[in-house]
Amino acid sequence: MKKIILISFLALATSISAQIKPKYGFSAGLNISSFSGSDKPDGFSSKAGFHVGGFLWNYLSDKISVDAELYYSQMGSKFETTVPTIDNTTFTLTGKVKNDYIRLPILFDYHPTEEFSIALGPEIGVLLKNKVEYDKVINRSTTSNPKNVQQFDAGLKAKVQYIFAKHYLASVGYYFGMTKVYKNTAVYQQNSILIQEAPKIYNSNLGISVGYIF
Repeated sequence: MKKIILISFLALATSISAQIKPKYGFSAGLNISSFSGSDKPDGFSSKAGFHVGGFLWNYLSDKISVDAELYYSQMGSKFETTVPTIDNTTFTLTGKVKNDYIRLPILFDYHPTEEFSIALGPEIGVLLKNKVEYDKVINRSTTSNPKNVQQFDAGLKAKVQYIFAKHYLASVGYYFGMTKVYKNTAVYQQNSILIQEAPKIYNSNLGISVGYIF
């Protein structure tokens, strides 16, 4: 009996999937990214960037789809901080943390109507490059490339999407990072090595997109 029910369910799911063709396309848009977390220093604020990539919606029923996306995304944060000098004075340093990723969200999408949907699911990112830009010369340069940034990032993404004029897509999504942006740091102290735990700083990003569905 259980086998009959299972076979019937699989046959129904296959039939529904065959009747509803997958949708795919591309999208691009604005990123408004920053850092979150209890250890985020004061003076960090949102930074603008962009994202671009493609997506595939695979329908499990007329109301549910599993959405896979792959895109390039500029993330990071602006900052403004006070820096002490060797003569007991301070100066204000401003700049940007620029972390660029290839990102892969897998979202479970609910379609209450044919045009509107709400999606939620995990997202991972692979760091392509990172750079910090300063408004002043620090160590003979206005940029640096920190080595303590994590190569992988993971978190949760929520998204709302709307199809208009049959082929055009508008969406707004928010990413909540759940892995630390920075690695643990080795600090050398009196012929010993002290491992300093990475601060609780996470990526966050608001993405606003427009796209085309084939």
